[in-house]
Amino acid sequence: MPTRLNCARRVSGLLPALLLAACSPTASTPPDLPAPVPTAAVVATAAAPASSCEALPGWFPKTPFPDGNAFPLSGTLNNCAFHQWAYQMFLWLGQPSSGTDGAPLNFETLASPTALLRPGGPGATPYPGRAAGEQPRILARVAKSSQSVDAKDIFQAGPGAQVLIDQAGNVVYYTGLLNQDFWNFVTANQLYSLTGLKGVATGQDFPINTLELKLAWRVAAFLDSNGQPTQTFIPNAAQHFHTEEQAVPVVTLVNGQISDNSGKTQRAQLALIGMHVVGVVKDHPEFIWATFEHKANAPDCSKVPASGSDPLSGLPWSLYTPNSPLAIQNQFDVNNPLQTVSVCRQVPFGGGTADNIGNIQSLNASVASQQSGSVWANYQLVGAQWTTGNDDIPGANGAAMAPGNRQIGSLQLANTSMETFTQDANCFACHNAGVHTVTVGTSGQSVSGKHLNLSHFIVNYQAWLQAMPNP
Repeated sequence: MPTRLNCARRVSGLLPALLLAACSPTASTPPDLPAPVPTAAVVATAAAPASSCEALPGWFPKTPFPDGNAFPLSGTLNNCAFHQWAYQMFLWLGQPSSGTDGAPLNFETLASPTALLRPGGPGATPYPGRAAGEQPRILARVAKSSQSVDAKDIFQAGPGAQVLIDQAGNVVYYTGLLNQDFWNFVTANQLYSLTGLKGVATGQDFPINTLELKLAWRVAAFLDSNGQPTQTFIPNAAQHFHTEEQAVPVVTLVNGQISDNSGKTQRAQLALIGMHVVGVVKDHPEFIWATFEHKANAPDCSKVPASGSDPLSGLPWSLYTPNSPLAIQNQFDVNNPLQTVSVCRQVPFGGGTADNIGNIQSLNASVASQQSGSVWANYQLVGAQWTTGNDDIPGANGAAMAPGNRQIGSLQLANTSMETFTQDANCFACHNAGVHTVTVGTSGQSVSGKHLNLSHFIVNYQAWLQAMPNP
């Protein structure tokens, strides 16, 4: 199992550079994906408390935006309220942005960090910083470790980074996004400049409704220039996953290490397998840190056999090798960086109190009962984390905050598609207001403590600016 998370981060290359990913597609085609086990079935067999957490009236069929100024949306501030905000935001993000046929989903209208956080800022380019129909950048999904860029980073990773390889032998990709509230806050305070970042008050918080996302994708198929599959890894993917067609970066191994020098891309149908939903609500500037996964990502480690001789039901999984034993789970092979990784979930629903776990299970079941026939029924809330609020920021001025003390919710929260190798920590282990050390190329950069360091979009951009001779 993985060791304690080291939050030191390494970034390299110029800010606009794409992180190129290695692809090692297999020739075989896995069997058709079965329908995931309904969340309700999990609730029925789990030892959950009798209390319930339900989807709010008015979420279906069209979910309104969960305005953080109105938090708690249910009218009662309790554990359930934070999970309700997270799920309502997830549902809203997955809806069409307008009534026009073919309109992009709400999350597809958000901005890439590199459109905003660049020397001189976006200039006269309006939000979201790209032309209509232009897609956000797709990067290789890189693990959190002292040798790689953090999952929340917007920079190019250096050689030897721990990429995640799915069961078809392909790299898992990700997208980073931010909303207009984030964009407006940065531009209004000129936080795209080093002067602005160094001059911001230590206790300055992000405004209510600031939102940032990370999305994890696996390759469902590679496509030719006409959009026709040349290799298929998930048959009928659009029936089971939200899918998109995008160009993904391609690289090879050079001297045993990941090389991003090819400059080549390949068209692919991508299947969404994970999403971090991170946003600010009233009285909680530390953000609510929530994460969602596709139900076919990986089993709980408690269900994985001790040996490879016992079968595990629910196959095929996106990230778990059939019938593989517990001892090999969540391991990255430094000698074979493109080796398929078998994954299991160490702490279901991120742990926390029985009430926290029960509320997540109940809310998943409540939403699933309204989602019949929708591809979004195949996704579930894994957990959410927050603090006592009222500017109780983890790591402010270097002060530690122990889980279970002022941290609340899913205290060991991890997403198998985005924190694969570091599932024994939680969001605030790295996302905090303390001093951050980031390696940019060969230069170690120290970013002084401030509340805005909660976002690694900000932290690593500042580190990059500090390292550049003429940013």
